[in-house]
Amino acid sequence: MEQYLHLPRLIAHRGAKNSAPENTLAAINEAARCSAGWVELDVQLTKDGVPVLLHDRSLDRTTNGSGEIKNIDSSSLASLDAGYWFDAKYKGENVPLLLDALDLCQKLNLGVNLEIKAYGTSIHNTVVRTLSVVNEFGSEFEEKLLFSSFDTKVLSTLKSLSPNFPRGLIVKKFHGDLAADLSSNACFSIHPAISFLKNRANIKKVLSFDVPIIPYTVNDLDTAKRLAELNINTFITDEPKIF
Repeated sequence: MEQYLHLPRLIAHRGAKNSAPENTLAAINEAARCSAGWVELDVQLTKDGVPVLLHDRSLDRTTNGSGEIKNIDSSSLASLDAGYWFDAKYKGENVPLLLDALDLCQKLNLGVNLEIKAYGTSIHNTVVRTLSVVNEFGSEFEEKLLFSSFDTKVLSTLKSLSPNFPRGLIVKKFHGDLAADLSSNACFSIHPAISFLKNRANIKKVLSFDVPIIPYTVNDLDTAKRLAELNINTFITDEPKIF
């Protein structure tokens, strides 16, 4: 698989996170219902090394559990509720295994942006175990799967272990030498916070990198129109239903 992707217009952030509980199978289904071409999902490891979907370091905000995900094993995680906090109709929604999430994405013909998070865990182990699950799908996600991370160590590990999977660098603010970070990790794309792109100097800088720009998080039509005028046609959104 070469670093080429069929990028969509819409990438639904953590699934359609404003319409269903984030990083759940329900959110993935909702993203497909809203005609998002891809979903963005967050991947972490449990205590026993199983890749699952969760954004935060801890379970507290989005489940009825508590503590850090790295301290709970997958069998205990399966008993937690990841939907009730959002709406009563989602009671019983689980924290999904990455395997089950990718299986659903495959069935729904959704592309996937996987953000790898390694909060206090081995980056190498997190990447290895995530790749192991992704590779179970063979060529099913060819040209439809993009890894991303804020952490250049994650990106360099991905490059070393599986160089043909495209990689994206996520940035909240400009720091250091972003051009060098993109180049040294052979990044396919850059994913800037939308707040960057309200500054002309920052827009010029991002455009100068000559890689696809995938901003987050775009939740209104006016911003999407402004991005299109800059020839930025793919973005991450919490609100795929409005586009």
